[in-house]
Amino acid sequence: MKKILVILILINSLAISQSLKVSGKVVDGKTGLPLEFANVIIVNTQIGTSTDKNGLFAVSGNYSDKDSLGVSFLGYKPKKILIADYQISDKLVQLEIVDYKLKSIIVNGIIAKEGITPSSFSKINRKEIEENYTIQDVPEYLSTLPSVTSYSENGNGIGYNYLSIRGFDQRRISISVNGIPQNDPEDHNIYWLDMPDLLESTELVQVQRGAGAGAIGFPSIGGSINIITSPFSDKPNFEFGASVGSYNTRKYSAKFSSGLIDNKYSIYAKLSKTLSDGYRDNSWVDFNSYHISAARYDKNITTQINLFGGPVSDGLAFYGLPKAFIKDKDLRKTNFVLPREVEEFSQPHYEILNEIKLSNDLKINNAVFLVIGKGYFDYDGSWSIYYDDYFRLKENGFDSTHVPTNSLIRAEVNNVQYGVIPKLTWEHANGTLISGLEYRNHRSKHWGNIRFAENIPNDVPQNYQYYYYEGGKNIVNFFINENYNLTENLNLLGEVQLSYHEYKLFNEKYLGNDFSIDGLYLNPRIGANYKFDNSINSYVSFAKVTREPRLKNYYDAAESSGGATPQFESNLNGVYDFNNPLVKPETMYDVEVGARYASDRFNFNLNLFYMLFNDEIVSQGQLDRFGQPITGNVDKSIHTGIEIESNVKITNNIEFIFNSGFSKNYISNGSTFINSTDVEGNEIVREIDLTNNSIAGFPSLTVNAIVRGSYHNFDYQITGKY
Repeated sequence: MKKILVILILINSLAISQSLKVSGKVVDGKTGLPLEFANVIIVNTQIGTSTDKNGLFAVSGNYSDKDSLGVSFLGYKPKKILIADYQISDKLVQLEIVDYKLKSIIVNGIIAKEGITPSSFSKINRKEIEENYTIQDVPEYLSTLPSVTSYSENGNGIGYNYLSIRGFDQRRISISVNGIPQNDPEDHNIYWLDMPDLLESTELVQVQRGAGAGAIGFPSIGGSINIITSPFSDKPNFEFGASVGSYNTRKYSAKFSSGLIDNKYSIYAKLSKTLSDGYRDNSWVDFNSYHISAARYDKNITTQINLFGGPVSDGLAFYGLPKAFIKDKDLRKTNFVLPREVEEFSQPHYEILNEIKLSNDLKINNAVFLVIGKGYFDYDGSWSIYYDDYFRLKENGFDSTHVPTNSLIRAEVNNVQYGVIPKLTWEHANGTLISGLEYRNHRSKHWGNIRFAENIPNDVPQNYQYYYYEGGKNIVNFFINENYNLTENLNLLGEVQLSYHEYKLFNEKYLGNDFSIDGLYLNPRIGANYKFDNSINSYVSFAKVTREPRLKNYYDAAESSGGATPQFESNLNGVYDFNNPLVKPETMYDVEVGARYASDRFNFNLNLFYMLFNDEIVSQGQLDRFGQPITGNVDKSIHTGIEIESNVKITNNIEFIFNSGFSKNYISNGSTFINSTDVEGNEIVREIDLTNNSIAGFPSLTVNAIVRGSYHNFDYQITGKY
């Protein structure tokens, strides 16, 4: 699908006449790496700018060489230089780190670094977010990055949104916020709407393609997304925002930052409310969002506390549409989900982040977290009349002559997850060594009620449960990661993760299919990065990742009354052997080769990948009750492709960005089984050979082209997607 988006943003600033221009580069005084988003101003004036991702800046305006240039960056000592002296220098501004850092304290070690980390990645800093983010959710916002695609159930990028990298859906992408894993432990999914307006409180987003780092949760298969929140400010400020858009979309927000208090404390807070009728019929949203952070900066200890989340309510829109509907401007808004099918959920996140500096070279980072989720969704159950006692009414002694019709089912869930992630970082003479642990404990309760039905027996109580079970997962990970500078130009990466995951399903009402299943996985990664000069580097990497199936792949207990059975081997008496599951973990072998070129005006990245799978979990061509693909293993499969990313500064005010991904994704050996009948009408199970078939859901070509610029009071962006 091709679409053109035009965004015009009014900037509240004054046009500046040009009489003098100062340009240069801002870098970290210790590492020499460029500092993005550093503030550069002419002291005692309103003239200023910020550095780009290469640390470059240019300041034009009415000032003289007797004025001073002020350069500052959060976490670094500010610098003031007389312009007359600066003009005859090498125009390289080196900033020194101070003991306190007004930014998230766990950035180092989980964010890939250009010219060092041997992988393909993209970064979006706070300045870009402020310029481009309005109301869209994370998948929609990131969809212009290389090999990233997204779709929205309600059609306007708010609500249930889904993201893929290289075609791998978000269940197979590792998502972290402040270094804390966010994928649901049971079904691996990420529910963006439970963190509404997250980007408003985000300092940095990094998207890494391919096998991700074991330092952040479970290694990814398709890629990883690392989000750093709490953009503390070095000066007090308060902002109020209001925006409106199509489909009666509105957003109201208020933000506060205390600046640095008593050279020790900082507070950040945000409240917002988002409302929309949705593009599709009855796909409304009512989202409330909060984000509160407080930090204390001591000489050798930094502590940060975060609380974020927000109660959400929305009209569901999970069914797709026929192709014929898409071509009609009215029919494409159709929502086959009924108006009474709604959802309410709240999932607050509590985080304590701590950094202890033991010496100049040694530090400990700790993350302690708690996530509590509670809510429900109502969905139509009219189809239940085609089952024999779907609601188990006869089984529980209710009047068997009554068959409920026009039913509305309420599915409810309560879950609690807590954990701790300690890390030790040693910056030695030849590089950086990071080692750490991760412990997570997840417990959940799931049950289903008949919210409403016609022809239901009178004595069925309101809280009658036709299914109930409890789930759980224990996760213990150990990892060690070394970035070693073999020479001044050659950097080596070595990483290994040992991961223990244990699923539990217990206290199942009615059938009693209680089980636990565990796995121990070893995931290594190696790589090398060679820096030819300050502009060109190349890299190569290899990773092996093993990932367990979702709990629902083993047993969909919520659908047990509809015929779902545990996917384990059983004997002739129908007794399940819970030590022998039918579905297997998937294993990927990923090889990546790439090169980067960066200059003041032109950047170019090239990446090639080859991903070989054993027992990949792929879509089987069927959908579940909520329109989601049913998945299963195939023996062997291959994903291979090339990614290109470039940007050109046409003028100081106009930039052209282009990226593209081409890939081939196919099953090299595999089959599936379907229920069928033979010529005599007998029911049989038929095997279908899938060898050399393309894998569903993986685009073979993605293209993004963006023109971004500014003219006097306006910033503009034109985006084309294929």
